[in-house]
Amino acid sequence: MSIWRRGLTGALAVIWILGLGWAWWWLDGRHARDFQRPAYFDGVEVAGPYASGQIQVLHVWQNGCPCNAGHEAYITDMIQLFSAQGVRFARAGSLPGGRGDILGELPHWPLPQQWADWPGGPSVAIWDADGKLAYVGPYSDGASCNQDSSFIEPVLRALLQGRTVNAARYDTLACLCELDAEAFAR
Repeated sequence: MSIWRRGLTGALAVIWILGLGWAWWWLDGRHARDFQRPAYFDGVEVAGPYASGQIQVLHVWQNGCPCNAGHEAYITDMIQLFSAQGVRFARAGSLPGGRGDILGELPHWPLPQQWADWPGGPSVAIWDADGKLAYVGPYSDGASCNQDSSFIEPVLRALLQGRTVNAARYDTLACLCELDAEAFAR
């Protein structure tokens, strides 16, 4: 009986080690695709989700993306801060709902076909009050965003002050996940 128990314990230990190895391989492979990959945002001029007259921010979001976690708290704070100043917000990418969807209350706007090569999410597009595309790209360099590292907060502040911003083409290294087909659903 003792030999049988040792054999079973050894077999379970081997299975456990193999399971950990597979989990590490899978997780590392998934994150290697997402974290810090080069991306080029080419903001072809399209009309924003709302009629001109107010600054518009479009969050391009892919539910379940590991890159989202570093942006969630900042995005919630940013929406509250800039909504009070008249900025309108919408979302694109994953349809509202699902686990961890912090943007579920925002209207969903399918990405236009002109943006079919959009590099991924989380990312953002910003239009000025005249409806001209002012910025497209990531929230920040890296896997997290806050007030100090944000690319979009300075853009919004400049637009609110009436200054012109033209950053609709952006070459970057960012944490992004590929968008699924529902990002472009009409």
